[in-house]
Amino acid sequence: MNFASYDFWKLVFLCFIASRLLIGLARLVRPDREILVAKLSLAFTGLILLGEESALTLIVFLWVVGLSWIGVLLASRRGFSPDGWFSKLTFVILLLGQLAPLFYYKYWDFVMNEWLGLNLKQPSVLIPMGLSFYTFQKIGFWIDTIRNPGSRPKFLDYLNFCSFFPQIVAGPIEKRGSLLPQLENTRFRIHRENLDTALQWIVLGLAYKLIVADNIGSLARHFILDPANAWHVWFESLAFGIRIYFDFAGYSFIALGLGLLFGVRLTLNFRCPYWSTDLREFWRNWHITLGTWLRDYVYLPLGGRRSRYWIANILIVFLISGIWHGAGWGFIIWGLLHGIGVAFCGLGKPLTIWAPLRWAVTFGYTTIAWLFFLERDPHVLLDKAQAVLSPASYSLANFKNVASVFAGPSDIATTALIFLFASLFLGLELLGVRQETAAYHHARRPVACMILVFLTILLAPMEESSFIYFNF
Repeated sequence: MNFASYDFWKLVFLCFIASRLLIGLARLVRPDREILVAKLSLAFTGLILLGEESALTLIVFLWVVGLSWIGVLLASRRGFSPDGWFSKLTFVILLLGQLAPLFYYKYWDFVMNEWLGLNLKQPSVLIPMGLSFYTFQKIGFWIDTIRNPGSRPKFLDYLNFCSFFPQIVAGPIEKRGSLLPQLENTRFRIHRENLDTALQWIVLGLAYKLIVADNIGSLARHFILDPANAWHVWFESLAFGIRIYFDFAGYSFIALGLGLLFGVRLTLNFRCPYWSTDLREFWRNWHITLGTWLRDYVYLPLGGRRSRYWIANILIVFLISGIWHGAGWGFIIWGLLHGIGVAFCGLGKPLTIWAPLRWAVTFGYTTIAWLFFLERDPHVLLDKAQAVLSPASYSLANFKNVASVFAGPSDIATTALIFLFASLFLGLELLGVRQETAAYHHARRPVACMILVFLTILLAPMEESSFIYFNF
């Protein structure tokens, strides 16, 4: 389900045309069944797209959906009490059942072998696409039902909530109250009133992905890095930080546009995060729906800021955030680094220092934290961390050796060009932040979109690349 793939758009188009033919036939034969056919068509489109990835992806998805639905049925029955022993036992069993695929496919090797040292062999398997995202979304739906018992949705509406294809694989992680009501009234048709805005978001998302993220990814495969050179380490972290932002934001923009195309407003998952002036602001603007999920279902139930242990609550939240992204000590350290930074920002009043300096500190902190997110080899990670912390590795000789990262002069020129485009995009974001316009407004103007279409066709790499967050 790669938005940057021609095959994805072809399959969506074919499913949509077939759906509209069925809906049109229903309108002629059984007008009272038109909405039902539209909802069924939308559900089957999502399931077909998942099944096209692999049978395993579809089977695991249906397992999580089924267990969550059982929880919804139990929570919405008459006389349900979340405080009863049976309810608590059922909650634990169903929660573990939903998390079981996530643990097996994502964390088994790390926990059993690296952590516990049991050396248990695991068959070589790929993580089912979207597993982390839809698992959290289904658990959130179920918890919302527990908090509001008696509000059971129809199964088909619930299935569409779970399988809505623009956001099922990599978010945004939607909540029941925002997405379900829209899908209860879906006609699965193109909404002409949203067409311009939808296409603007799709064009911007493809530009972010294909012009910046994929080109950096292609170049990074040829980088010759010295882990003992601090300048090399900083450059690698900076390149990855830019790549992952443009990759994930690009996906989120395309998802937003696809949703609008069919009359569904998804949550904007990014709001120019790299212009934040402290870590709290960064996390209000980066992967917004994951932060909201962790706030509503972890941080606030733990007591939030009102608890005397509020710093521990923050660290727990960011530890979960790191583990959610992947299995490995690097992800754990990355999460804890952000947790420590956010907790530090909450210790007192905001520092009254020059705003550009606060921005530089925040950007530098998030950039070096990407090092722990990126590097999977613990020994290489240790070498890089030592280089960053060692004054000797910042020598003039090492700085003059920065160009050795590149395989040749053409790579230097291409990297400079891609970083120029990234800077232009980020500059437009800053202009919008300063003018307090709608997010990404300037890059979505009609003239800008026409230029972006041309540049995307001209600069997109020849090889197809999936989105980074598909691995999570």
